[in-house]
Amino acid sequence: MNMESISQRNSYCEEFVKEFKQIKTNNHIVVCPPTIYLEYFYKLLDKVNVNIGAQDCFWELYGSYTGNTSPKTIKSIGAEFVILGHSERRLYNHETDDEIAKKVLTSLRVGLMPIVCVGFMEGDDETNNVKRQVEIITKNFSEEEIENIVFAYEPVYAIGSGKTPSSDEIHTMIMYIRSIIAVSHSKECAENVGILYGGSVVSENVIELCTKAYADGVLVGGASLSPRKFAQIVRILN
Repeated sequence: MNMESISQRNSYCEEFVKEFKQIKTNNHIVVCPPTIYLEYFYKLLDKVNVNIGAQDCFWELYGSYTGNTSPKTIKSIGAEFVILGHSERRLYNHETDDEIAKKVLTSLRVGLMPIVCVGFMEGDDETNNVKRQVEIITKNFSEEEIENIVFAYEPVYAIGSGKTPSSDEIHTMIMYIRSIIAVSHSKECAENVGILYGGSVVSENVIELCTKAYADGVLVGGASLSPRKFAQIVRILN
């Protein structure tokens, strides 16, 4: 919930285009701005080969659901991705695993690729939390559908805190997520699913996260509020 004024939005996008027009990469770069700015970002960032995603959507395509946004509307604006089940949505909006699964279903129906966040609070039973959050997805979707979903492992205590688990701990959880998918579907399916890491991702630790922890990519939070810092992360991974 940043860029609360049009002038801040314009300044951010101007700096973003300046930074990213210099970057040539085969990696997927996705920016998920506030919903009200989706169309503006889509029109502007298409120039620099950056995909657009939403931070959330509703589980119905249309109807009397005041204040919610249909995934169909998000797709029609030009977005390709949607973040679902982010820890802040689970915490502040009390979203349940079942509600997130319903959002995944409608997102897939309209051609959006869901980025499903799974994780745990410090002091929680980590494996049980992650197992429950992943299984609600795997048990409701086919192998083909699962391969069109990206998972983002985010230990909640790491978000914005500067505290990052060790690369071994992250790798263990990524492999644990793959094992859950392999049991419900197949080893091949588990290997094909993209799994990101999110939580205090900065330029100083991104190489370790993607090489030693074997994350397929990163879900960048605070660092993405600065186009320069975000671009630096992209350049390092290039």
